[in-house]
Amino acid sequence: MASSQPANYVHLEAAAEWFAVLADKPVSEASQLAWQQWLNEDEAHRKAWQQVESVGTMFSSFQDDKSQQSASYVLDNTSLMNRRQLMKGVLGVSGVAALGWIGWNETPLPRIASAWMADFHTQVGQVSAYDLEDGTKIWLNTNSAMNRSYGRDYPGLSLVTGEILVQTKASSDSRAFSVSCAHGVIRSGVDKTRFCVRQLSDKQTVLAVYEGAVSLALLDSQLSKTLYVGQEVVFNAQSISDTRPASLLYESWRNGLLIVEDMPLANFMAEIGRYHYVHFNLDPSLADLRVVGTFPTHDMDLVLSMLSKSFPIRIKHPLPWWVGISAA
Repeated sequence: MASSQPANYVHLEAAAEWFAVLADKPVSEASQLAWQQWLNEDEAHRKAWQQVESVGTMFSSFQDDKSQQSASYVLDNTSLMNRRQLMKGVLGVSGVAALGWIGWNETPLPRIASAWMADFHTQVGQVSAYDLEDGTKIWLNTNSAMNRSYGRDYPGLSLVTGEILVQTKASSDSRAFSVSCAHGVIRSGVDKTRFCVRQLSDKQTVLAVYEGAVSLALLDSQLSKTLYVGQEVVFNAQSISDTRPASLLYESWRNGLLIVEDMPLANFMAEIGRYHYVHFNLDPSLADLRVVGTFPTHDMDLVLSMLSKSFPIRIKHPLPWWVGISAA
């Protein structure tokens, strides 16, 4: 979510400020003429304006409380079967259109469809907890989805997208509890366990263990590994990274907090942004500042205040969905 183009940062900030001016009705004729003059001055201004405008279009629907409530009502009060039928109708239109333009697999539609049709899913900013019949406790993080897995040997869950924290209880049942994901299968034993699985991208997944021990088996390789309390790895379908200490980040979110240990500011803004409908325009010169501390996931104003007290930065918030962070 952080900008990676130093030359474009200033133009994007200017475009965001102009967007705010024009969104504040009524707009004076002088403001309209000044904006048009700025827009015509440079091709870079026009490109920046187009980018801000596209971000604004993407986020505008989420700023309307009535729209959010309506969408939430539809999702929460529609059965899984009806959601799947509804999605088939949606994909019948948008899916065909996407195929005609750039191909189904090159769009986010497959991931969105899978998440919406999942047995359990959360919206942006939502964290939900579930108690399963066998005593297992599940936390599903922001913008995540999972399905029940009914395997005979390994009952458990399948992570569709996002992040899940699992806490199993000690059991005499010889069948392990499993969590499958895009790159592998994680299985617990008969002892109590607590572990987090997060799909970082289409290419990598992280596994962090906070209690007990779990085994990891890759999907496209014979590689496997047992992780014990306090250990973490990043893996894909063919390889597993070296073991490292488990980050507190992957467990703290269940309590509405992010415990950050020496994280680059650019990465932190992307992390906190997962809980909000917001775009961060971060000055690239600040990207490598190191962030340490405990931050609330749902109080953006407090997070920005904490950052401004820790670093020599200036924060602009011209629009509800746009935050600019520059050097002071």
